[in-house]
Amino acid sequence: MELGSAVIIERHLRRATPEDTARLRQLLQGGRYVHRHLDWRTPIDWLGHQPFWLLLNGERVDAALACPPDPPGVAWVRLFACSEWERPAEAWHALFPKVWETLPHQNVLAAIALRPWFAHLLERERFTLYQHVVTLWRSLNDPPFEDGNVERVGVMIRPMVIEDLEAVASIDASAFEWLWRNSAADVYRSWQQAAYASVALVADQIVGFQFSTLSPTNAHLARLAVHPSWQRRGVGQALLNDVIHHFRSFRVAQLTVNTQQDNQASLALYQKAGFRLTGEDYLVYLYAN
Repeated sequence: MELGSAVIIERHLRRATPEDTARLRQLLQGGRYVHRHLDWRTPIDWLGHQPFWLLLNGERVDAALACPPDPPGVAWVRLFACSEWERPAEAWHALFPKVWETLPHQNVLAAIALRPWFAHLLERERFTLYQHVVTLWRSLNDPPFEDGNVERVGVMIRPMVIEDLEAVASIDASAFEWLWRNSAADVYRSWQQAAYASVALVADQIVGFQFSTLSPTNAHLARLAVHPSWQRRGVGQALLNDVIHHFRSFRVAQLTVNTQQDNQASLALYQKAGFRLTGEDYLVYLYAN
């Protein structure tokens, strides 16, 4: 049977494996609907991790859905992609039952909608809105800032080294709510991939850290955290000012950051530092079984 110029040979489902790398690359390059999670790993990197299912027409991958948990207990929709031959809702209905039945049930399934089509799909498929993630930006032509209302402590900032990662992972686990924590493996990937990573020390104790990335148009503060016992004492301000100094020295034009709309402490820090909301936000959904 023919559908346009596409011949339906044998539609079937199976788990993805590393041997599917070339097929998956072809889907990602030519797919009409592609959702990639904001991640330190690419969709290809998740091959070999489950649940990761494919919808195939013969040997051609027409759709893919990947939701491997990391850290344990939280499974994000890492990838959902459809070729031009598949409708997103039909592909989701084919793939999602397999993903859900192979996902350990102690896991929460979450998704961040970066495009309206994906938000509409999630809402139709019984996902419930959990949070808004907002984007802020700041010109790096403006000087760093000082907040005279915070308690001042003797903070030293230095570049992060591999020996710091255990302490950094511990701070990450204590500073972020359960949904947004990074595993130790992703902390390591963050350090490897960051354009600039630094730690804040008080009396030789690591009390905070940041990871930043760099694109052709701007720097992006990907992660900033301070241990709860050291928050509101100028540590976050010191880390942020160091990032501003660092990228100003390379003549980067602007710095962006994302945070949750209901994270008042984070929003206050960034807005005092001269960041402004861009009006671009993303919706975070949880699956309501």
